Formats: sequence, structure tokens, C-alpha cells
Amino acid sequence: KIGSVFQNPRSQFFSLDTDSEIVFGMENKGMPYQVMLDRYQQTIRELHIEKLKDRNLFDLSGGQKQTIAFASVYALNPDIFVLDEPSSNLDPEAIQELRRLLLLIKAQGKTIIVSEHRLYFLNGIADRIVLMEHGKLKQSWSASDFALLSTEQIKALGLRSYTPTRLELPETTPSRNDSPAVEVRDLAIGYEKGEPVAQHLNFCVYPGEIVGVVGKNGCGKSTLARTLCGLQKELHGEVLYKNSTVPSKRRIKKAYLVMQDPDYQLFTDSVYQELLLALSDQKDKDEKRIDDILDELNLTIYKERHPMSLSGGQKQRTAIGVAALRDAEVLIFDEPTSGLDYKNMESVAGILSALSKRGKAILVISHDNELLMKICSRVIRVDERTSS
Repeated sequence: KIGSVFQNPRSQFFSLDTDSEIVFGMENKGMPYQVMLDRYQQTIRELHIEKLKDRNLFDLSGGQKQTIAFASVYALNPDIFVLDEPSSNLDPEAIQELRRLLLLIKAQGKTIIVSEHRLYFLNGIADRIVLMEHGKLKQSWSASDFALLSTEQIKALGLRSYTPTRLELPETTPSRNDSPAVEVRDLAIGYEKGEPVAQHLNFCVYPGEIVGVVGKNGCGKSTLARTLCGLQKELHGEVLYKNSTVPSKRRIKKAYLVMQDPDYQLFTDSVYQELLLALSDQKDKDEKRIDDILDELNLTIYKERHPMSLSGGQKQRTAIGVAALRDAEVLIFDEPTSGLDYKNMESVAGILSALSKRGKAILVISHDNELLMKICSRVIRVDERTSS
């Protein structure tokens, strides 16, 4: 009857490869083999995911994992779809594909419930918009009434824009006399046994800059982030910090990464302890900074909560708070606002801007054009196989 797609698709996976994951629910219900095969092929065809067939789930990007989670539910043909932040890790092209699928499902007479912070892709699809606050229904609009709200009214409610934000930032590197904080030369990234995910990467980021990193799902943005931080070795090329080539094992002290899935880097029993851990290797352990960061990120009331009991957006803000306290030259944020409403997106933007003013070089990997337009001076575009 009901098919759910969670905010974190990894939490609902049961298999190791995409094909097995798509058919898992049907196998669990004991469907006949031919029915499963027909439904699997129909799902692949209607969702346009031929490129994701027979892939290792652990090799997929966050957006591709979301797509497979949706496919596994779609294959079951439920009457009601419940989608939690389905657009959070999707690139603009994939969001347009999500719109197409929602319209397709709606035309089939299905009921769709979408829990979202990004609203623009639901414009023309949603029949009703409901605002919840602290677990209670605060307000409700018909689609036509909601469309009449001004941008200022929508922001005052803490909601994201109901119209798409165009990304209008330069891709050229500015001419500067100082040394770049980080530079890559003819970089090829990927896994040792496979083909490069992206290659011919050449760019630099200067102290005090906030630079966006954009590109399609699966083009290598997160792989680039792991390579810059030394969590993954490059296939070819150089990574330089302050004009000196730095081997991958030594980069971990030069750059700090906030991952797309914060569950991978939350270790302690409380939010406060998580931020305190960030100061453990610093001589100046100014714990007052922790309270300031908690306040800026609207986390003070959660300071004694276990990180694993938080929502996706609260975990994200905790990981961002840790990064703000780390003593690294370069900070990299992978989809830092994917689960955040307008108010918390503004808080994150303020933190990143403050860090850049302290001389940090910041890379922001994101599909969130609202955030990129607010804080970035330029973007680096990563394309599949090649980039410049």
C-alpha cells in the first residue's frame, strides 16, 4: 500500500548491487519470477536508469543512491508514495527527472506525500502545501494560494524559494599575487582498478575564497573532495598546498572535509562533545567558541543530545560546526545544505562567510544554487571524464 523513500537512502538498502536492491522488495513479497522481471524492466525503462544497472551500491554518488532507493519503491507499485527530502542530493537535471516521475505517478492516480525544504520543483505538481513546526501543523495552503505568497513572505516562514534560482557565477580564476591555498595540476581521480571518474583537472583556490564545485550526479565531485583531503589517492597529477606538492597521506592535516553523509564522522555521545573533540589537537582550546558555534547553527538546545538521535539536517549542522573549529587551511563541504530549511541555510552561509574572512580557503560542493549564489565568488565545473 505505502512505499517510503528515506532521507538517507543508505539506511534502507539491503543489497550490494543496484539490480538486487530494485528487486529486493518484490522478492520479499514472494512475487512470481516473471512478474518481478517485467516490473524490474518497466522500472528501468520508465525511470531512465539504464546507466545504473548492475552497479555496486557503494560506488554510487549520493544522488544516484537516492535514485535507486526511489526505483526500489517504484518497482513495488504502491498506492501511496512517501518521499523524505527526495531532491536533497540531486543535480538540476535529476530534479527535472524527479518532476517528470512525480507527474507520471500522479497521472496514475497515486497519492504522493513529499517532505521537503526545496519547494521549486513541486511548483505545478503539489495540490496542497502544509507547514509543520515542532511536530505540529502550523499552516496549510492550496497550491494556488501558496503561489500568491511573495518571496519575503516565504522567507519569513523559513521556507525555500518557490521558483528556481539560476546559477550565474563565473568559472574563471581571478588574477592574484598571493599563493593559492590549494592547487591541482592535470589531476585524474577515481579508483585504482577502474577508469578515471574525472581527469585533466586544473584549478586553484586562494585563501579567503569560497568557491563552488558543481556538476552532474556521479561526475566525481565527492571523489575530488576525498582526494584533496588525502582520503583517496589520485590516479595521476599533483595536489599542491601553498605551492608545495603534498602526498596523499599528509593532506589530512591540510584540509578538512564535511562529508555528504555526516553519519560517517560523528563519534561522541553528545553534540557538545562532538565539537569539543574538534579542539583536541589545538593548543588554544577556547571552549567559548563552541557555545558561539552552537548558537549560530541553532544547535544550543540539542547540545546534550546524542548525534545519532538528531535529524539529517541537525547532524549536518553538527558536522559543519566541527569543521568551523578545526585548524585546517582548506575546508571542503560536500552538500552542506541538502537537508536544511531557509533559516538554517542562512546560518550555514553565515558560518562559511565568517570562516573565509579568517583566511580559510573553502570549497562548497553543492546543487543548492540559493547557497552558491549567496556565498561563492565563482564555481569550478566538474564534468564526467574531463574537466578544466
